[in-house]
Amino acid sequence: QAFGEWREQLVESIKSFQTWLEKTGLDDTEQSLRIYEILQTLKQDRLTLAFVGEFSRGKTELINSIFFSHFKTRLLPSQAGRTTMCPTEIFYDEDNPKPYLKLLAIETRLDDISLSDYRKDLKQWTHIQLDDSSADSMVESFSQITQTKNVTVLEARRLGLNDAIKDDEGNEKAKHEMVEIPVWRQALINFPHPFLEKGLSILDTPGLNSLGNEPELTINMLPNAQAIVFVLSADTGVTRSDLDIWQEHLRGFRRKNNKTGLIIALNKIDTLWDDLKTEDEISKIIQSQCDKTAKTLSVNQAQVIGVSAQKALLARIKGQQELLERSNLLAIEKILAEDIIPKKEELLKDTLLSDLREIMLNDKQIMVEKFKAVKIRVDELAS
Repeated sequence: QAFGEWREQLVESIKSFQTWLEKTGLDDTEQSLRIYEILQTLKQDRLTLAFVGEFSRGKTELINSIFFSHFKTRLLPSQAGRTTMCPTEIFYDEDNPKPYLKLLAIETRLDDISLSDYRKDLKQWTHIQLDDSSADSMVESFSQITQTKNVTVLEARRLGLNDAIKDDEGNEKAKHEMVEIPVWRQALINFPHPFLEKGLSILDTPGLNSLGNEPELTINMLPNAQAIVFVLSADTGVTRSDLDIWQEHLRGFRRKNNKTGLIIALNKIDTLWDDLKTEDEISKIIQSQCDKTAKTLSVNQAQVIGVSAQKALLARIKGQQELLERSNLLAIEKILAEDIIPKKEELLKDTLLSDLREIMLNDKQIMVEKFKAVKIRVDELAS
């Protein structure tokens, strides 16, 4: 909300400057076009928050607990096992405010067309209208994201889903053997949530396989996010596949942002809640897990937050403040609010306002010259 208000004030200030240019006769076509482009960028600009992690770490449950608990149900599918089977982007579409779910078929991987190009071609997407007045209806619609189907190894290889055709030992299965693959390649959810309407965009990524299969996610979408929540599980610690994601797919973001805007959520701390131990002992165990994780990933200890997304969602649905505080979700929300907003504002200032500053300095110089000329004439008349 603070970011949205800041952005709206910035837009009003730019519009006032534009009106002043018109009144003083300093506006020209080139300047007007640049100001128009700046205003459009501000209007369309989104603050992207990406949730990254291996399957079954609780990414979707964390999204549910932060953003959708007011529906008093588990809105996005996040039961045990693999849930989100394709990259899912959740945002608010100002041009088409009615809630919808758009799905891109996995078969589009056969074409040499990027995801960003597919987004411009509406005919390629399956469109489902959402009924945001009914939580049950939305839960049913969102279950589409979890759909899978069985195809032969030959077909999976043709689609470029190389991880799906290997067994647990990493050996390729026989070409006529059946394997499970996602039905959809990407999901887009347009939703009228207050945060989303203010310009927040949420990206939910489904594990190492998907990140490897869709290079656009790691080359463009993740490095350009303002914040990434890397979700791990407290009951397993940092596994080999977690490390692979960290080293292969988050390196670009870490290098570009110097580790700011990066949160490591050590989820499922409720598995460490032991009735036979005191609260103090449990806190020490959780802190020890967080410290080990920070050491393994070579990050500051303050970046690793122990959390229970499931208990946080339960607490918000049932209105249990004590359980919400124990889940530690508020600590993650606090970091998100205090870290990504100022960072996003700085980014906008650097990219957009530098253009405006150049225009203003140029116009100021013209006004100073005009003022000097008028002053000379006034002095002449006075004499």
